[in-house]
Amino acid sequence: MMIQAVANNIVSRCILGRKAEDENGPGKFGELSRRMLVLLTAFSFGDVFPCLAWLDVVTGLFGRINATFKAMDSLFDQVIEEHRISQSNDVDHDQSADRKDFVHILLQLQKDGMLEIDLTQNDMKAILLVISRTHLKKI
Repeated sequence: MMIQAVANNIVSRCILGRKAEDENGPGKFGELSRRMLVLLTAFSFGDVFPCLAWLDVVTGLFGRINATFKAMDSLFDQVIEEHRISQSNDVDHDQSADRKDFVHILLQLQKDGMLEIDLTQNDMKAILLVISRTHLKKI
């Protein structure tokens, strides 16, 4: 369990620049990741019997999923904004090069226009969601 928590914190720091867990238990990102994982693996009537998908609304599954994803979306907005502010405040970019995480790299790609497409805020949040969901184990 402890090795898993350390691994999750390492992955979270590489992606977002913050821990998934702290000494007092899961942080906001760790808690949202846990909720998201639980909800995405929960039984859904609509997955098994498509004609009974309306039961997922009645049981509140869709509501809980929407609330969790809105909270995760808000957290990603906050993290991206914090990274934007820290990048604009860093006068000496070489000194902060050793502290870069994946969000910094995405913002740099967006700023430099090195991609063939425009990288929007929603694109970055989708990438962060996929990567965090893929790499974080049950916290």
